[in-house]
Amino acid sequence: MNLIAFILLQFSSIQPQLMKELKVFQNSEGISQSTVSASVQRVSDKQNTLSFNADKAINSASTLKLVTTATTLSKLGPRFRYHTDLLYSGNISGGVLNGDLVLSSNGDPSFGSMRGINPLNVVFQKITETLQSLEIKRIKGNILIQDQTVYGFDVPDSWIWGDLGNYYGAIPHKFNINENQYTVFFEPGNSLNAPTRINKLEPFDPDWKITNLVKTGKADSGDQVYIYGSPGSENITLKGTVPIGKSNFPVKGSIPNPAKLFRTALIDHLFKADIEVDQRALVPMALDLVNLSKSLHLLNRFESQSLEVMAKDCNFSSINIYADAFLQTQDIESEGFKDFNSAIESTKTFWTKSVPNLSGFYPKDGSGLSPSGFITAQNMTDILSAVNEHTPLSMFKSTIPILGKEGSVRYKDRQNRTEGRVHAKSGSIESTRAFAGYFRDKTGVEYAFMIAVNRYAPDANSRVRSFLDNFLVKLGSY
Repeated sequence: MNLIAFILLQFSSIQPQLMKELKVFQNSEGISQSTVSASVQRVSDKQNTLSFNADKAINSASTLKLVTTATTLSKLGPRFRYHTDLLYSGNISGGVLNGDLVLSSNGDPSFGSMRGINPLNVVFQKITETLQSLEIKRIKGNILIQDQTVYGFDVPDSWIWGDLGNYYGAIPHKFNINENQYTVFFEPGNSLNAPTRINKLEPFDPDWKITNLVKTGKADSGDQVYIYGSPGSENITLKGTVPIGKSNFPVKGSIPNPAKLFRTALIDHLFKADIEVDQRALVPMALDLVNLSKSLHLLNRFESQSLEVMAKDCNFSSINIYADAFLQTQDIESEGFKDFNSAIESTKTFWTKSVPNLSGFYPKDGSGLSPSGFITAQNMTDILSAVNEHTPLSMFKSTIPILGKEGSVRYKDRQNRTEGRVHAKSGSIESTRAFAGYFRDKTGVEYAFMIAVNRYAPDANSRVRSFLDNFLVKLGSY
């Protein structure tokens, strides 16, 4: 019996069982009105080995990050690094910068983040040290930040307004800081429903107008806070509860205007280091900055970690702003920073070269945050099977968590039945739960897969979670 026949025989021993389980679950109480979808495809020859509602439109949730990271790694390469440049115009003489201090980025979502190699405090320190090394005591001009998106905010229309003020709804800009998020630290009251107090916000823009409506909730109730705001707005409203007895309880929100906050904080930092900035008043930060003088001189360059490392962070920790920044910068070297719509079209065009039929592929972003974006399970496995035509599959798989060991799937497969052979990205938003990735069977044959349940009844959440967890383990155990 040749190897292919052996593989088919082996899969045929479990495929009927898996199909039966999918059908039974699809018709079960609380699930029958939803969509259960699954696709398994052998990577070597792109042959479907399991297909259940695989051509139905479903919400991918965060599994979409696999498509986004695969696209950007394929186009820019795993060694690509983003950069943010510190520049100046004019000249330096007698301790005075006769011109402007300028920061220009190509869309690095990790700039100023503790997760990267240029955390915010280090950035401020390095800028200060750079100016001090040139004995600069005064900046006669302004501090300008090149960011064409400062007032031209690009937010997918399908994103929920209630998400935008929270950290997971932070939108990418050309210039980003601290993953465009801040942390507010609450002091709960001494009784249930008592008002809370805000101890501090980090980082903080003094122009923000904060309305705190957060109350004290039950012990161990966790973060039940919703932050309402919009890009560019200084008005922020906080509602919900934080648990009683948890002093200095942290909740993360999205920074409305990262460039403005950074500029304000940098001016204060330089002032403490005895470096004056003459033009402290905020100037218009839109077209004026696009048309800056071309006579700029480089002082320092802040490079990010490699794209491979950042893609791993994105998929392991499911960082929305990383995925959406990757989407918008996938063509940064040839076509520049793109808006969401044109970037999605570029993604689709790229994969059409390897996947002849992408019917049903209509995402609205790169992260999967949009509840109205959709793809099919067949789209997902078709793209995952085509990854090795553009970038090393082993490298891409290393950016996806191993089931039972890493990332958001580290607590799955506690008995280690899959023996580290499954790389899976999880995804979940309201009434949607999904997994996608790769598994390798005991003979070493590689498969791409996606399994998802969409639009299920709210009280079926635990059943959906249990079904998918068990299905995933069975899929990768043979």
